[in-house]
Amino acid sequence: MVRFLLFICLIPGLASAQAILSGHITDKTTREPLIGATVYIPSSQKGGAADSTGRYRITGLTAGSIRVQVQLVGYRNMIRTIQLGDGETTLDLTLEPEAAQLQEVVVTGLTTGQTVKDSPVPIMTYNKIQWLQTASTNLVDAVGKLPGMSQITTGVGLSKPVIRGLGFNRVITVHDGVRQEDNQWGEEHALQIDEYSIDRYEIIKGSGSLLYGSDGLGGVMSVISARPPEPGVMRGQVLSNYQSNNGMIGLSGVVEGTNQSGLFGRIRVSTKSAGNYRNRYDGRVYGSAYREFDINGTVGITRKWGYSQLYISNWHQDINIVTGERDRNGRFLKLVQVSADSEALAPVPDAELRSRPIELANYQNLNHFKTSWNTFAKVGGGNLSAIISYSQNRRQEFASTLTPGQPALYFYLQNVFYDLKYYLAGRNGWDITLGGNGLYQYNQNRGLEVLYPGYRSFDNGVFAFAQKKTEWLTINGGVRVDVRRMRINQLYADAEGVFSESPIQGGQTRFGGLDKVYSNPTASLGATYLLSSRWTVKANLARGFRAPATSELSANGEHAGTFRYEIGSPDLRSETSWQGDLGVQYESPDLTVMASLFQNRINNYTYSEKVLDRFGRDSIVDPARPILTYRYVQGNAVLYGAETQVTVNPRSARWFHFTTSYSLVRSRNLSAKNDSARYLPFLPPPRLISQIRLTKAEAGSRWRNLYVMAELEHNWRQNQALLAFGTETPTPAYTLVNLGAGSDIASNTGRTLLSLYLTVQNLFDVAYQSHQNRLKYFGVNEATGRAGVFNMGRNVSLKAVIPFGKRS
Repeated sequence: MVRFLLFICLIPGLASAQAILSGHITDKTTREPLIGATVYIPSSQKGGAADSTGRYRITGLTAGSIRVQVQLVGYRNMIRTIQLGDGETTLDLTLEPEAAQLQEVVVTGLTTGQTVKDSPVPIMTYNKIQWLQTASTNLVDAVGKLPGMSQITTGVGLSKPVIRGLGFNRVITVHDGVRQEDNQWGEEHALQIDEYSIDRYEIIKGSGSLLYGSDGLGGVMSVISARPPEPGVMRGQVLSNYQSNNGMIGLSGVVEGTNQSGLFGRIRVSTKSAGNYRNRYDGRVYGSAYREFDINGTVGITRKWGYSQLYISNWHQDINIVTGERDRNGRFLKLVQVSADSEALAPVPDAELRSRPIELANYQNLNHFKTSWNTFAKVGGGNLSAIISYSQNRRQEFASTLTPGQPALYFYLQNVFYDLKYYLAGRNGWDITLGGNGLYQYNQNRGLEVLYPGYRSFDNGVFAFAQKKTEWLTINGGVRVDVRRMRINQLYADAEGVFSESPIQGGQTRFGGLDKVYSNPTASLGATYLLSSRWTVKANLARGFRAPATSELSANGEHAGTFRYEIGSPDLRSETSWQGDLGVQYESPDLTVMASLFQNRINNYTYSEKVLDRFGRDSIVDPARPILTYRYVQGNAVLYGAETQVTVNPRSARWFHFTTSYSLVRSRNLSAKNDSARYLPFLPPPRLISQIRLTKAEAGSRWRNLYVMAELEHNWRQNQALLAFGTETPTPAYTLVNLGAGSDIASNTGRTLLSLYLTVQNLFDVAYQSHQNRLKYFGVNEATGRAGVFNMGRNVSLKAVIPFGKRS
């Protein structure tokens, strides 16, 4: 490793002479200059914007083959691969108007850059402007409405991404190229990344995760920070967010700059504080308050040979746990200490429901520290990317008034991740990526109780990915081989059933430990073909692989956050999948239509099944508390469905935008022994989202980029639930209406002083339960006769963004 780092440091000396790229950017139809169009070189993280005459100029580049990305809102994005010579190279560019604004953006997940339209692998994108114009309560909630996306929730602060019906550790989350590892198998905590720091999302659907590792049977959610500013620019931003339903207050500030020598720095501080959310049926939902504090920063250097950056972050959250326990009058209950060695349930005072305290006897303390080093440099005829990261995840769950300050569960997880890629770009029209990545994990139990034993895991994988692009055809595909070794400690129990990782005199062994290797190949092959200038067809076939998670193999204890007793199975086998996608796209200057079909067959699908006693009743560990028993089992399964999206933006009325999308996911448990077990759990219902947006570029001398929006979201009834053993119940249909409006406020000189974004979610305060809301399965409220806890009611969100900065 030391030799490798020294080699990277010497790369500047290997670079060739300095080169300059310049030219004009114009509208293809009118030939008018396109002011503000951006030109960006990913390999050097350098770029520029067109001035009032449409001219741009980028200095400090290296001669050779480079990929150029050109973007402007309202125009079709462009990617060009050119040969840059010594001195100054002229590249004049023309852009076409695009009906599907903000949709076809550059994707960096599979190669050094391509567009959504060209990618045979099904991909979606989501950017910061789209995020600002919606009301999200957490990182995942922001993208939960995209076609094929949904979320499993436990209150408004806790969400896990679901792609085409698959979630948890079947979805890989990547943050700036680093795999996010924070015990993502758990249902009761959110992804531990600062939501305010994300500039864009890239969602890869299905087993197209060759470059990221195994486990992505459902897909990959890649979240990406903003790129550094241009040399000589110092800028910053203050973002505030208020939400009325739970009184959430969010605040984030960032300062960043790049000097003329290419030195770059950024620091961001973010905080959130939320009380208990409310809805029409439950009132204030006790246990849904939370608070966050996040700080992250980056330092780096950008030169003609490439760039190198060091990133450090610390994310912290204190979040209550919703239990759903209520008295006969429907009042929520909480644990109170009765004596030195006993506790009982008591009604929550109204003042506490309206405030936002963290209940120290029933909450989670979550902390995620991460540091990563990322270098991208020109080497030989291609580009070398190197990432190494260390993260430390501390997850503490408190569940009693009798042990203040002592967590019932405490998972201390350490991760070391590395990623090496070499891009051979532009050789006879082929882009080839070779590389490997791996992950070392070490998890320890430091709490009063043990849910599953500590473990060490070693992942390593190598891959090759290639793409060929012509004027009408794009073909790409690759192969990957992964090897995972898992070493899990033994688990013991005393006479009272209390678990320990150390031998207990007079006790018994509950889990004999495990030292096992899982290995499997994955592959992907796809093509995109332009039938004409307007019609495009796509097809992709991929094979995926996921080794069993430690929790699935060895769990044998009460999980405080889910109120379940979980039992693992050490004999579980790896899941393997075959997914096929077929899509078609129509584009004209006024209309864009996209439609796709998919099927994903999974062998050895792993899921938890409720355990019944010999009388066919719920198996309850503690009669005094509703702790049900679940066991991990396997069977073959298939998921299939469709997604469509239509965007209308007429040339004669560019101010009018209409978008509608439909998502459908169905499933079958092919190993089910009866009809009640034929469906997979937590499957999203069919969903239709339609939105009308009216925009105006300017009004008067101060108002810029005005918009108003109305949205209708309809979720059909979900009858295809896992009814066996009472695991799930059908969920009624519901319809939500959302509104939004916003604008930039400019100075006399045209500089943006303030941006405002107002959103009203669930305008008519509909009381509903999402099928993927885990709170739906809590006990009956005796005051209303309704089971479970309902989702958030009406919520008004106001975001204000204040930018500042200067150019030297």
